[in-house]
Amino acid sequence: MEASLVTNLFLPLALAVIMFGLGLHLHTADFLRVLQMPRTVLIGLGVQMLVLPPIAFVLCLIFSLPPLLAVGLMLLVASPGGATANVFSHL
Repeated sequence: MEASLVTNLFLPLALAVIMFGLGLHLHTADFLRVLQMPRTVLIGLGVQMLVLPPIAFVLCLIFSLPPLLAVGLMLLVASPGGATANVFSHL
């Protein structure tokens, strides 16, 4: 697969703009709320790290994915949501 101008320049630039825009919207109270209610953050982290990988593994087995796709799915599930997840949670 060849790298294009879109994947090398515009996609990272768009993600940077999204993350910067969401970061500008944060206030000190947002960070304090996370410190005051750590339970919700821990639940989200626990689901991301403990529940989603076994689900992805079972899906790999059910659909008999080739090894490269299975590894890609496991890496995708184990990684945090990323910039677009912030957009959806902000909505």
